Amino acid sequence: MSSLKIYKELDLTSSSCAGPIGELSSVVDELRDGEAVKVILGDEATKKDITLWSKKRGLKIVQESQEGNKYVLLIAK
Repeated sequence: MSSLKIYKELDLTSSSCAGPIGELSSVVDELRDGEAVKVILGDEATKKDITLWSKKRGLKIVQESQEGNKYVLLIAK
């Protein structure tokens, strides 16, 4: 994981429903090998949705953490 470069950081704490997936989808399409996107989410339900969506797209959640009431995912191709 240390060789991954953070391509972009998305703070989606104020987004809900399909909003986070739409925003993340366009960024993920731009990822190259060795790059990841850091996603900050505001609730557990959205984290679960993003995790499931990532698996369906064949993406890897290389890091997952909780910082206070925020959830942080590091997603790579």
